[in-house]
This record gives sequence, C-alpha cells and structure tokens, in this order.
Amino acid sequence: MRWLVAVVGSVGAFLAVSVPWAVLSDGGDDPWDVIGPVAGVVAAGVLAALGWWASQAGGAGTRRVRQSARGGSNIKQTGGSHGTGAGSPGGAVREDVRQRARSDGNGDIDQVGGNRA
Repeated sequence: MRWLVAVVGSVGAFLAVSVPWAVLSDGGDDPWDVIGPVAGVVAAGVLAALGWWASQAGGAGTRRVRQSARGGSNIKQTGGSHGTGAGSPGGAVREDVRQRARSDGNGDIDQVGGNRA
C-alpha cells in the first residue's frame, strides 16, 4: 500500500507543477519543452522521498521483539524466530530485536537475537 501511495504522490506532484504552469504560461512555441522536464524532476524527487518512506521498517511484515532481564542467576534471552521454516525463502520478515540484560556478576547471560534457522 505504501508503494501505491508513493507512485500516486509522484504523479500528483507532476500534475501539480505542470498543469498550472501550462495554463498560466503565455503559450510560446512549445512550453512543454521546459514544463515537462521541470515537472519530471519534481516528480522524481517526490518519488524518491516517498519511496524511502515506503521502504522503512514498521509496516506489515515487521516483527518487533523487546526483552529486558535483571538478576543474579542464569539469564537466557532468545528473540526472533527459530526452528523449522525460520529461514525459508520467500518468507522474509524484518525483525527489530532489542535485548537488555543485567547481572550482579554472579550469573551467566546468554542472549540470542534474530533468525537462527
């Protein structure tokens, strides 16, 4: 859906620049020699910005894992996916794993994050 918004926004930017300019210009021989490239550059800039936005994490297919642990004994944190199908092609899921652990120095800490297929 985000990519559709990016493309529609780019076309809208082209039309927002070119149509008023063509209507308000005096006519000349061929004002589209200037209007077309200028509107195209504006549309390309809008497409680049919206394309960047569309590619950012946080949309569908993103899994966020937040873990925190504190203690003096053994601490084991596991985040992300593991087991069968975790690394299956075509099933790419972005993961944003953040883990935090604290110990008083008497315990072992074992943290694992991400895909462990």
